[in-house]
Amino acid sequence: MKKTIFILPLITATFAISGCNKSNNVKDTDLMHHHFVLVKANGQELASDKYVELEFGENMTITGKMCNLFSGKVTLNNNIIKGDGLAMTKMVCPEGELGKLDAIIEDLIVKGAKIELTKDQLILKNEDNELTYKLRELM
Repeated sequence: MKKTIFILPLITATFAISGCNKSNNVKDTDLMHHHFVLVKANGQELASDKYVELEFGENMTITGKMCNLFSGKVTLNNNIIKGDGLAMTKMVCPEGELGKLDAIIEDLIVKGAKIELTKDQLILKNEDNELTYKLRELM
């Protein structure tokens, strides 16, 4: 009886600890048909009047807006999102901050970015950049 009382909490604790280290593997279906708005770039919060966005469509197509509009096709493998490049409009950006974001999103997609997804937040990051988005559905 005493052994059972000791072993049961030990087994429970083992399962609890191993559950904490379990990776949250993001699937394309977790992203498709969701709309995100950028709230932070490399640790700096964006001004509330800036509206930059990212949306995932069928077959892992992405569309969005920083200063310029962009679109592309990405793959998702082991929580790494990557694409061959982005088609992007090339307007001159009056605000330097938004122009830098064009380069950052392109860098993340082309080089590949680790993706983290929670209930209402998406983070794309690599060794150079990190973008934090908040889920904001259109409907």
